[in-house]
Amino acid sequence: MTGRHAKDGAPQSGLLVLVVGPSGVGKDTLLDAARDRLSNTPHICFPRRCITRPAGAIGEAHIPVRPEDFGQMARQGAFLLSWKAHNLCYGIPRHVQDDVASGKTVIVNVSRSVIDDAHSLVGRDNVRVVSIRANIDVLRQRLHARGREDALDIERRLARASAYHVDGDNIVHVDNDGDLETGITRFIEAVEMPMPIANRA
Repeated sequence: MTGRHAKDGAPQSGLLVLVVGPSGVGKDTLLDAARDRLSNTPHICFPRRCITRPAGAIGEAHIPVRPEDFGQMARQGAFLLSWKAHNLCYGIPRHVQDDVASGKTVIVNVSRSVIDDAHSLVGRDNVRVVSIRANIDVLRQRLHARGREDALDIERRLARASAYHVDGDNIVHVDNDGDLETGITRFIEAVEMPMPIANRA
């Protein structure tokens, strides 16, 4: 895949891909696989998130930030997007905005609560939302398998997942309740698909 171009062939701003979905749907697994398979594609990047979680903790490779420092960093403009979930603070580094402006496709795992912020900061035509979905039975199996929550917490997460919904412009839904290879293929296709003609300069 090459960089995006306008109708006259001139380079166009890049694309910010926001990956969203409820807990247990497999976002991290798909992101890890896509990061590996697209590692030789220079204009596609997967920046690390800043998280108020210690280095070496279970989960994604991230930039650890002390809770007492996160708020100050946010006030100083260190993050393009930031939010709080499950007693942790998450931040997408500010340089992502420059990466998109320079024509890169930047893929980040975010909360759906920051979608409108991304539209305002980057431009609606330069944002794609990839919504990962899976049926409730599959989610229940995955949440039990990862062993992070007790049965009550899992049912609470499933209740939230049942009510999970995103809508708006430039949304691509990826069903991830089958085999892993199919999920990975669908995810990469969602990242690489051209923007609709109406959104091109």
